[in-house]
Amino acid sequence: MNYQEFISSPKSFLIAPAGYGKTYSIAECLRHTPDNHKQLILTHTHAGIASIKEKVTEMGVESSKYHIETITGFAQKYVLAFCDHAEFPPQEDKGYFDTIIENAIGLFSLDSVKRIVKCTYDGLFVDEYQDCTKKQHLIIMLLSEVLPTRILGDDMQGIFGFNDPLVDFKNDLEDFKYRTTLDTPWRWRKEGNNEALGDSLKEIRAILESDNKVVDLRDFPGITYYNINENDIYQARTAYYSRIGQLIRSTVVLPEHESLLLIVPDDYQSSKLESRVLLKARVDYTRQLTLLEAIDDDKYYEACQCIDALSKVEGVEAHKIVGLRTLVLLNLFNTGEIDTWFNNDCLKVKREPHKQNYLKLKHYVEAFTCEPSLQTIYSVVLFLKNGLKLKTMRRELLNGVLHAVKLAIEEQTTAYEAMVQQKNRIRRVGRKVKGKCLGTTLLTKGLEFDTVVVLNAHRFESYKHFYVAITRACKKLVIFSEKPVLRF
Repeated sequence: MNYQEFISSPKSFLIAPAGYGKTYSIAECLRHTPDNHKQLILTHTHAGIASIKEKVTEMGVESSKYHIETITGFAQKYVLAFCDHAEFPPQEDKGYFDTIIENAIGLFSLDSVKRIVKCTYDGLFVDEYQDCTKKQHLIIMLLSEVLPTRILGDDMQGIFGFNDPLVDFKNDLEDFKYRTTLDTPWRWRKEGNNEALGDSLKEIRAILESDNKVVDLRDFPGITYYNINENDIYQARTAYYSRIGQLIRSTVVLPEHESLLLIVPDDYQSSKLESRVLLKARVDYTRQLTLLEAIDDDKYYEACQCIDALSKVEGVEAHKIVGLRTLVLLNLFNTGEIDTWFNNDCLKVKREPHKQNYLKLKHYVEAFTCEPSLQTIYSVVLFLKNGLKLKTMRRELLNGVLHAVKLAIEEQTTAYEAMVQQKNRIRRVGRKVKGKCLGTTLLTKGLEFDTVVVLNAHRFESYKHFYVAITRACKKLVIFSEKPVLRF
């Protein structure tokens, strides 16, 4: 690829399949821009921000040459700075970011705002363009009137579903005359990765792009296929869960399992958070998996709102403990763990060997019932997590809420406001995901893992979701399916 030619065009377009060097190309383009020029890089996911930052840092690109945000985060920053948002819905509302985007369209239509953008940045890169809605596309086109614009995307990875229709590469990008395509699966040719798997994924991509979208999982080197029977609950299903558990625990003999992703189809009911929580409980006995969650899952905001309300609660001690248990603790920890230490309206008295922990917990709970506050609630939750090491299926939720409450105490604000601030920060700086994780195609798009285990592959309704799932793997791809032949 001729990077200088790509960035020299006022409107250029790069088609980049998964693992073919798109992030590397962005970093290389930055190296070809003048040192005193700052490029704006927009993408869709917080993992995407982290991935780009990691690559450009690895390649020695100075941070002064670029600024990375999600499209919605960038739009939100300008809208909150220049628009009257008093009547906006709360941030956890499903219509909040629709409101942000609609206001941003009007804002970036103004010459005065365009001048601000032009004075701040010298060029624009937009990653994962296949996930742009028509309205987001309109914002990018308005920015392209004042900034040289380079678009990168791959229609095969367009898996985000929105009420607003997605951008159409054929009809919406006619002005982008300079086009080029990456054609080498570099990710799998790195030393230590699986070149045969990369070649197999390239062949599968060609099949999925054809009219006859039939993939026989037994035909491709580098793919391990296991047959399952979802309806055989008492025999095959037990073996199924057992085999998944072995993959999670086999780090010693298989180091590539240190970087492990279990992925379920977004098209199927197992993609629902409750189903993934249940799956984690069945297969992750050693508690090694991180359950990936959507950044704006309602529970984050609800938990903080409950804590804010509880910090002002009045009444008798028993009523306060009822509220603490039902509104906060049962949302953050496993029910059985809380029931070990709490009755409905009081602590359970413990004798040796648990007496010392009981007395410490009693101290924190009495401090709360005596004077409910963010600090006393925080102390109770923190002791349950670190002192008693209570189990939770939603580690990200627990850690996120603790962080927000701590921030609220330091800044003398509410836990809810601190959570909003925390989520907006993640939009700007990104979220790095590593280790052993359980997620969906939507939550893991753009990520790389040494080993990927695709569960219930026969449940994929969309060939694009299937393609995104299998291309997360660098070294090993394991697929569980009721049938070896998948038809899309």
